[in-house]
Amino acid sequence: MNQIKQIFWNGILAFSLVSLFACQANKEIVSVEEQRKPETLEIAILMPLSKEQPALGSQYNQLIKMGLEDGLKTNIHVTSYDISDEQQAIVAMDKVVARNTKIILGPLYSNLTSSIAKVAEENDIIVITMSNNPAIADRRIFVFGHAPFKQVARLINYFADNDYKHFISLLPSGKHSQTVKQLVQDMMIRKNATLVRSEFYSNVPESIDQAVLNASNIVDNLNEMEDILAKPVIYLSDDTKNLNLIFNNIHKYYLDKKAVIIGDNRIDIYYPKPINIIFTGSVNILNSNVVERAKDIGINHFSFMHAMAYDLGKMTSKYIDTQFTVERFLGFLNGKSSYAGISGNIHFTDSIAQRGYDIIKKEDGVYSVVDLD
Repeated sequence: MNQIKQIFWNGILAFSLVSLFACQANKEIVSVEEQRKPETLEIAILMPLSKEQPALGSQYNQLIKMGLEDGLKTNIHVTSYDISDEQQAIVAMDKVVARNTKIILGPLYSNLTSSIAKVAEENDIIVITMSNNPAIADRRIFVFGHAPFKQVARLINYFADNDYKHFISLLPSGKHSQTVKQLVQDMMIRKNATLVRSEFYSNVPESIDQAVLNASNIVDNLNEMEDILAKPVIYLSDDTKNLNLIFNNIHKYYLDKKAVIIGDNRIDIYYPKPINIIFTGSVNILNSNVVERAKDIGINHFSFMHAMAYDLGKMTSKYIDTQFTVERFLGFLNGKSSYAGISGNIHFTDSIAQRGYDIIKKEDGVYSVVDLD
């Protein structure tokens, strides 16, 4: 009997010891997991933010932060730095490095991006700039800006392929417009279409009025020709400074009813009267609530650049996870999969953003998709 009791108590003791060791092991595992909590990742935004600068830098900054928050998966800390010139950029980089920053979003311009490139490389910092200059792209410098000339090609090719053969360009005076004119003209030749006329205007209302009137008269003459079946197409430059005046005159001469008005995304400005336009953009933005949310923070005109800023933040946040390393993040950026942003589907080739450009119609204030890229 005593032997049986001894066996029983030995069993109880063994079970208790196993349970004790198991509890201690579990505590150790919990402790290790707690130690593996991800460190806070430091991100810098470099934008012109001072009151002396246009409000756009501050708006882009807010939208980048909104995108970062929307895609958040791990702990990040974001610091915004006010830079509008190279000296400010150099001073900001001292602070960026001191904070052990891993990712920089911005700057807007290629010269400022170039001015921080060496320090970023020396400190293993990834830069995703909103510049569109491919010359500054490098292994750790990604060019996120869009290519206006690719949008021009997308538009011209689409309309020429759909039997629109007569084009007019309405452009501000200057060297850049001469380049655009030549580009459009070269496309016309390849597509067996005709650049009937290029109208150039200066930054005064009288010159803009005369240029639009000249374009209107040419359109009237073309529409009277019996062998021309499709409306003439008028290409507008992305001249945000004068677009309101141009739209005033387009409305005055009913030009958007007699011709097709086209341009890149930046011609889609707020205008109180309905002007019918067709422009390059992204269908993704039509299915997003970001424009409405932007209005809540005071951004009433939401341009393609605003969409890009939001995408820059959200794409960055999406590619950051609890196992972040610089090489892992670079792998996501260089991957074959596209990021579906509100500014279009984006992937990088040789550190340069490649975008699809949908063609969108705005008619009587209502948006619809004409052609998907």
